[in-house]
Amino acid sequence: MKKFCIRILVFILLFALCFAGLQGILHYRWSGNEDLYTRNILYSQASPDSIDVLCIGTSELYAMYDPIVTYEEAGITGYNFAITFRCAMTAYYQLLYALEYQTPSVVICDFVSLFDDVLPRNQESIYRKVVESMPDKALKEQMIREICAVDDTQSYLSWKFPMLRYHSLWSELTEENFQPDHQVNAAYPAFKKGAMLNNERYQKEPLAITPDLWDYTEAVDTFSEFSVGYYDKIIELCRSKGIEVVAVTPPKIQDAAIYAAKADKMHAYFEAREVPWLNYCTYDQVQRLGLNLEDYYYDRSHLNVSGSIVLSRALAHDLTEVMNLEDHRGDPAYAAEWEDVLPQFHTWLDEIGVSAS
Repeated sequence: MKKFCIRILVFILLFALCFAGLQGILHYRWSGNEDLYTRNILYSQASPDSIDVLCIGTSELYAMYDPIVTYEEAGITGYNFAITFRCAMTAYYQLLYALEYQTPSVVICDFVSLFDDVLPRNQESIYRKVVESMPDKALKEQMIREICAVDDTQSYLSWKFPMLRYHSLWSELTEENFQPDHQVNAAYPAFKKGAMLNNERYQKEPLAITPDLWDYTEAVDTFSEFSVGYYDKIIELCRSKGIEVVAVTPPKIQDAAIYAAKADKMHAYFEAREVPWLNYCTYDQVQRLGLNLEDYYYDRSHLNVSGSIVLSRALAHDLTEVMNLEDHRGDPAYAAEWEDVLPQFHTWLDEIGVSAS
């Protein structure tokens, strides 16, 4: 009987080891080239109370906001936690993680999902990406349970053990599948501070930015109760900690007319919640900033490095007008993480042939 029990225990142990090994191989790497896990970890290692502006949102914000530029321009520190694609719940959970380590003065968010439900069944990749890259195990567990609660098509076990969802990946395995998961990218530059900093140039047919791009035939007036619920949670959570929320809409030329059609409804939402709105997706703002697709975008939705520098400089001044943010330039407490990495940023800009002015 004793030998039988030992055999059972050995079998269970071997099964657990094999399952764990396969679990690390047979799942998609959802976070791709966004370095989300690395950004999570590096953010957690920043000096306490050293972040003025925390950015959560979608790829347009990810491409737009360069914290190192707002520091150089006005001494405003920050971190960019925006990710590709849109979802209010994932933004809320990224905020919960971020507030474990910092209490910023301002949280900026694009609120782009106000009109879209974006349930896990509709956008599995963005939910998987945030769950996969979440270092906080308790928060990850909370998020998995909430995903299954809001969407009855989702299986708890498939989120807890992704191999059960992607057990048939054998024919699609690449070298990347056999690399360790959740490793901090040692080559991640200190000056990025979570930003995208994409140096691609605009490759499509030239398109002049003219007022008619904002023309629309019918206003959009239906909110998503699902997304509004999470955005309201974001606002309430920030307010409970004395953090101001500022809505920021990037200049997404591709959807200029769509944003124009939503503008009145968005304005009413922000006004009702006393949230300042910096709307850069208007013809007047694009003209004010001197943006054009050929020089400042890598596609019709996203700014390249040159565009993000222009926008981040403007954002620094616009945020200062909205609220009182301290200028940390010259403060020794910020030198190592900010002042000392500025030369690295400018060296990199010189290497890729981009002007910082």
